[in-house]
Amino acid sequence: MAEETNEFAIRAGAFHGPAAILAGDPRRFERTLRSLGLPTDAEQIIGANEYLKGISDVIRSAEDNDFFLHVSLEQDVGELGVFGRAIVSSDTLWEALQTATTALRYFQNNSELVIRTYRGKCRIWYFTLLNSHDGKQDIQYTIGLLTKVVLMALGEVDPQITVAYPGASSEHFQNNSAVESVRDSNQGYIEFHEDLLRAKMHRSDSVRADILSRYLRGKKLMQAPQVNRADLVAGLIKASFGIAPWSLSDTAQVLGVGPRTLQVQLKDEGTAFRDIQKIERHKEACRLLSSGASIDDTANAIGFEHRQSFSEAFVVWEGCAPSTYAKSKVFS
Repeated sequence: MAEETNEFAIRAGAFHGPAAILAGDPRRFERTLRSLGLPTDAEQIIGANEYLKGISDVIRSAEDNDFFLHVSLEQDVGELGVFGRAIVSSDTLWEALQTATTALRYFQNNSELVIRTYRGKCRIWYFTLLNSHDGKQDIQYTIGLLTKVVLMALGEVDPQITVAYPGASSEHFQNNSAVESVRDSNQGYIEFHEDLLRAKMHRSDSVRADILSRYLRGKKLMQAPQVNRADLVAGLIKASFGIAPWSLSDTAQVLGVGPRTLQVQLKDEGTAFRDIQKIERHKEACRLLSSGASIDDTANAIGFEHRQSFSEAFVVWEGCAPSTYAKSKVFS
């Protein structure tokens, strides 16, 4: 294995789609991940060695050398984790691809997606730090996932898709008439009709897309032994301010777990959803009032339906009414 792959890292969600299909039954999903030595938390970070070993182990279990390419066209892109759910929630294909491009560093480091349009075509290149031998399956998987995203666009034009990746074969797409051309290439790319960029995504949810895009904006994957669930929840709550109310159920759906499971995970970290929500609301309320926002606008931005409820909560937080707090900041 090349020494440079030691700098590569990726979220464990990369394996959740393949594991779900390999398990064949939702009740066996987590058991399958554990049997492969892979994290059950999609946001957990894994290094290059663990990632490449995971790919080899999954292929061995599936007894299919092209398993990751096949899975990429079948799986739910949302199973990638927060990154994947932000993509599928996007309003249009263009917005979905922009999210994939700008937020890729949250999902994996030292990789890049480049989008170009020319003469009625849109082409997306995928560049990875992994060398040609180690990166073959990774490129195939990524190009397959991009193809799946393009096919989720509800366009009225013939997509005229061309895909290129190492070890490409027309047999991989023999049941997909939308893919017109398959090319063997060391580089991975997908090309399709430019007009499709304006097409609406069939699972679009503009509110969720805005919140997740805000959460992912500027975030980069960092090597860490453990992902703190409370920090993830806090970030999602903060990203929702000014867009829409955000609940425990919303958070659990985005993180791919049940509400009760999320509550248990937070309890294990010594906190609870309501506690995190109070902290983030408190901080945001102080920031907004200090910047001159009205009491009504502040209450609405952080998810309170009634001004009175917000005022009562603020007195508990600061020991004074929001109007008094705002005046003190003006005079100071």
